[in-house]
Amino acid sequence: MSEIEYDDDQGGNESRNHRRPRRNIVRTTGILQNNLSVALTAHLDLVNLNTEDVEVRVQILNWGAAVTQTNPVSTLVDITQFIPANTRTVFNGLVPASNHYEVRLTVARNNENVLLTTYGRTSIGGGQVVGLTVLDSQFQTIEIETCI
Repeated sequence: MSEIEYDDDQGGNESRNHRRPRRNIVRTTGILQNNLSVALTAHLDLVNLNTEDVEVRVQILNWGAAVTQTNPVSTLVDITQFIPANTRTVFNGLVPASNHYEVRLTVARNNENVLLTTYGRTSIGGGQVVGLTVLDSQFQTIEIETCI
């Protein structure tokens, strides 16, 4: 799953070496900011409501503290795994003080029955940080070429 999948040329005229990367549907929180003077825990609750296992990729990207940032400065979490049917799974990532971050979810076969909620916590098991909760319905959908 970590390799890029390819679509065959629709016209059938190009050789196999000229395949283009398959575009994947990715759900994102957009950029959030840890506005605390200490690191916070980005807590993710993922649930698979399907009757079969589903392959997912969960990422927390660190966009740093700069006003303008071209690419993420680091990856805090990048996990690809199968989530069993009717199962809730939790992920946590430590976001440095004053840094911006983004949560991304890619589901194999773009399955709509996988839900994700994320919120900031003062620590694992600690209190929630006001303003850093993103419900499943608030995630934005984008297309990129470099995911599962």
